[in-house]
Amino acid sequence: MPPSTAVETRMRPRLRQSQQRDRVRSVRLTADELTDVQRGAEAMGLRVAGFLADAAVAVARAQDGPHTWLMDQRSLVEELMRASAQLARVGNNLNQVAKALNSGGETPYAEDALTRVRQAAARVEAAATEIAKR
Repeated sequence: MPPSTAVETRMRPRLRQSQQRDRVRSVRLTADELTDVQRGAEAMGLRVAGFLADAAVAVARAQDGPHTWLMDQRSLVEELMRASAQLARVGNNLNQVAKALNSGGETPYAEDALTRVRQAAARVEAAATEIAKR
C-alpha cells in the first residue's frame, strides 16, 4: 500500500448507529481480496473496516439467513457464467456468418444466429441487473 493511502480518510459521513462499534475482529485476506475490498470501500465512500463490517452485518442479517443469501449470489454468478459461455458460442457463429458474407456466400442461418445473440445478451443483462440490485 503506498504511504499516501496508509491512513484512510472517511469520504462520507457514517449514518448514526444506535450503538458504537466497540468489538474488534481480525480478518485475513489475500492480496487480491484486499484490493477488491479496498475498491469496494472506496466506491462506497467508506473506510475498509467500516465496509467490511457493513458487508458482514448485511449478509448475516439477510432475510432468509446468510447461507441462503450466499447461495442466491452464487446461483446468479453461475447464471452469468453460463450466459457468457453461450454468448461466446453464439459469437463464434456470428464470426462464421461474417466470414461467409465477406466471401460472397449464402448465410441462411444468419437470422437465427442474431436471434440467439439477442437472447443470450438479454440473459446476461437480466442476471447482471439482478446482481446489481443486491
